[in-house]
Amino acid sequence: MNLSRLTLFGAFLLAVVFFLPLSCSSTVSEKPDENAAESAESTLPDVKPEEPEPSLVESLNELSSVEDAEKALALLESAEKLTLEERIVKSALMISEGFWDEAREELNSLLDENPGHPDVLYNLALLENAEGNTVARDDRIQELLEISPNHEDGLLLKGTIDLAARRYKEADKSFSLILEKNPTNFLALSGAGSSQMNLDNLEGAVKLLNRAIELQPDFAYLYVDRARAFRGLKKYGKAEDDYTRAIELEPDVEWHYLDRSRIAIQYFHNLERAWEDLEQIERINPDNLFANIYKAGILDEWKRFDEAEVYYEKVLAARPGYGYAHEPLAKYAYMKGDFVKAKDHFLQAYEFESRDVLFVLAAAVCMEKVGDRKDAEKLLKEVAPRVTRDSLEYEMFRYFLQPGSNYFITDKIAKEKNEDLRSRMYFYLGARDDLKGLRRSALASYEQVDENTGFFESELAAWERNHP
Repeated sequence: MNLSRLTLFGAFLLAVVFFLPLSCSSTVSEKPDENAAESAESTLPDVKPEEPEPSLVESLNELSSVEDAEKALALLESAEKLTLEERIVKSALMISEGFWDEAREELNSLLDENPGHPDVLYNLALLENAEGNTVARDDRIQELLEISPNHEDGLLLKGTIDLAARRYKEADKSFSLILEKNPTNFLALSGAGSSQMNLDNLEGAVKLLNRAIELQPDFAYLYVDRARAFRGLKKYGKAEDDYTRAIELEPDVEWHYLDRSRIAIQYFHNLERAWEDLEQIERINPDNLFANIYKAGILDEWKRFDEAEVYYEKVLAARPGYGYAHEPLAKYAYMKGDFVKAKDHFLQAYEFESRDVLFVLAAAVCMEKVGDRKDAEKLLKEVAPRVTRDSLEYEMFRYFLQPGSNYFITDKIAKEKNEDLRSRMYFYLGARDDLKGLRRSALASYEQVDENTGFFESELAAWERNHP
């Protein structure tokens, strides 16, 4: 069977429909007389006999994918008489095709005729799940497992539900019970691997997923799960290899490229390689939010600010609440001389991350650059009570509100032990001097700003040095 990622419902429906043994019985006539057969054969013309019509079982066995469910259902509905097992399969196909009312009618009839039948209860659990009746679904699963504690599909369904609900110990228990009886159930191996991963048994997870991959080497998401375990074990090269294998199996799935790009960015800082994957994602889905965020960040690091701005604007258009976009957008606007727009973004950045009061100082600088000194002071006075007293940030607020001699603030900056904070503060010291018309003093402060802090003040100081 050609496997793709299995949904909770789809995985178990496949198990019922295509792996449940069919015991369809055909009509058996009396044994023909051998002599009569020989006599009849001698009178037949020398032509190839017609192929017999395939039995229902043979016809169903030829259907091996979800796409064939409609055909299978049609075959069953056209049959004159169905066995119990065939009716169970038929009900599963009805669920698959969305005929839920008909499926419920069939399953209720089956349950009346066969009280406590495990496979009927299982299909009812699937139906409740399909309709979103989670309480009824769980009741059916409990009823099923009380009657048949080792029902493989029931345990698989329960394990997957527990896994999705982050009840990892319960999920692992169900998957382990399956594997005790059937160690080659690759869905149980996959589920157990995921459970163990979330229980921080990463080595155990890898071993389980190795077994699953041996059974289903072309199932992409087994490699994705194993890659996650390798990441946790800090085996980043192996994780990258598994994502590559997933891409080979499913080249049109954007998330595999995203996962591989994250490895390249976070652990190898190979932005060029990550960029190739992100470009591929854009070809598949130009609206992938995460890919656009990564592309914006890479372009920013490459100092291709105009292009980065396009991606950050696109991200904000798709998700207005993505607060991290405001800081870079404020920086780009500032470096274009659009201080009103820069101020707005700095204030939105502060709303999103209020612990960093330097966003407010940056907004005040922008306001003063357009001659709005009064509102800048009002803003600083409003925020100042939230700033830790005697901190360097607090003293810079005071200096902006009462710009006298810079001796005290300069000395306090020089004595600051946090190198990043010290570097950032030199930008504001320079900006204050620039606003006072003290260009030479401002340039001296801008020169003290470390270009490699990763904070926006580094870029702004570099821009100010070149834009008198």
